[in-house]
Amino acid sequence: MRHLRALAFHSLRANLRHRQGLFAAMALLVAIVPVFLGMQDTISKILKSGPLDLVRPHVTDAIGLSGYLVALLCVVFLGVMLGIGPLTQEKAKGALEALLATPVSPWTVWWGKFLGGYLPSVFIGIPSSLGVIWALEAAVIAPSVGRTLLPTEIVAVVVIGVPILGLGIAALVNLLGLILPNPNMAALGMVLVVIAVSNALPPAGIGFSSWAFVSANAGVGIAVLLISLALASRLLTKERIVLSARRI
Repeated sequence: MRHLRALAFHSLRANLRHRQGLFAAMALLVAIVPVFLGMQDTISKILKSGPLDLVRPHVTDAIGLSGYLVALLCVVFLGVMLGIGPLTQEKAKGALEALLATPVSPWTVWWGKFLGGYLPSVFIGIPSSLGVIWALEAAVIAPSVGRTLLPTEIVAVVVIGVPILGLGIAALVNLLGLILPNPNMAALGMVLVVIAVSNALPPAGIGFSSWAFVSANAGVGIAVLLISLALASRLLTKERIVLSARRI
């Protein structure tokens, strides 16, 4: 446990100082602005299209989509970028080989690396998502209807569903980053999987402001985490990590 805490703290500090991670965080925070402006206009048009009782489901779905998009950008995509960039450099420079020459186990390296990328993405993502939701409520909904329209399910998506999804994705991406010569391809593949899942749920009748949507995201995250654990039990060895690093 002591080694895990030390490695996670070291990875966290390295990720926050890494230029790729800083640029990614800044780019995603800037990308939140068009999400807010676009959804602000959309919600305003929905509210004007009919009585509140009729358009309320569409309004809450739009709010849920706003929070979900920001949470995906900050928790999932930023977590992937924070994990893969420094990991690739460490493999190329031989830092991982030196680390594995110590008593630290491959599992400790894996958990330390992915927690170092996942934790800052959560600390950025949850407040950013809730901030966008609050801003939409204050700027559009409250002035139009005189009160807020914020179902608990929307908050649960941001603080439970997406963080669990991000946990599973971060674990698998960092595992593949340790054992594959080209971790960037693994990261790209996981991002495409997330996009496919998020696009498949609404057509299936699962709205962005429903408990089913919370459960679906959390369920996918847990399934990916279990797959990661199963793969790690078979593939995560010092020899495999060292061989993958020497092919870069």
